[in-house]
Amino acid sequence: MTTPKTGREAERLVDVIEAQACADLYAAAPPTMSARAREEGGVTVLCIPSVPVSYFNRVIGLGNAASASAADLDRIAAGYSAAGVAEYWIHVSPGARPAELPAMLAARGFAPPPRRSWSKFLRSTSVPPVVHAELSIRMAVAEDAESVAQVVTTAYGIPPALAPWFCSLVGRPRWQVWVAERDGLIVATGSLYIAGLYGWLGVGATLAEQRGRGAQSCLLAARIRAAREAGCELVATETGDPIGDEKNQSLANIRRAGFELVCSRLNYAAPTRIGN
Repeated sequence: MTTPKTGREAERLVDVIEAQACADLYAAAPPTMSARAREEGGVTVLCIPSVPVSYFNRVIGLGNAASASAADLDRIAAGYSAAGVAEYWIHVSPGARPAELPAMLAARGFAPPPRRSWSKFLRSTSVPPVVHAELSIRMAVAEDAESVAQVVTTAYGIPPALAPWFCSLVGRPRWQVWVAERDGLIVATGSLYIAGLYGWLGVGATLAEQRGRGAQSCLLAARIRAAREAGCELVATETGDPIGDEKNQSLANIRRAGFELVCSRLNYAAPTRIGN
């Protein structure tokens, strides 16, 4: 199967794969987090009121399957308002319809945040990369769950209270969590979500003191091989585009692993309202 490199088909596909993975990721969250993913007409709305920051509250696919309307924007805003979430993003792919969608968002006070865009990638699984490093790479087992969660929360700088969420991915149907070990200790992790012919690579994290040693390159290669063995023909992933001259090692790792850029998807942040 040939990897789609450009065009609306590829743009829609990378959003669909990401949205499906995130929906199941949110379904795995402990009930106390009140995480939910609502899909309607090809648009996925991710919402976690207990973690009121944009990364965890965002909209994927608006304007992809059907032209977005003012009513769609009203419904999205009302949903987040009812949940008590003031900070959220709406992602807009280059081919999203109507062409006036960015202007519609701007008229409502939405504006690009400092992290203006994410690069979206696809890759065929037919020839996985070969990477050599002085690390032990393997799939996580139940006994690894707490260590995996600790790496993720520490590397991302997110509250330890979210650790049970990431623990729940180890052994979850459709998910494979992979780890990199050094001297018997888990120092990095990355997950694979499998949905038929497609896979999604995400939740990649490396402890700060272990970065620059090839852990994520090894984990990317391992997950691409695992996706192929699971029957996936394509895998998708994404990462935030650099801000200014910021170094983005994740972007370099993805490109080195043979992924092809589909598009740079814009982020629009909800307007900040006094009192929210």
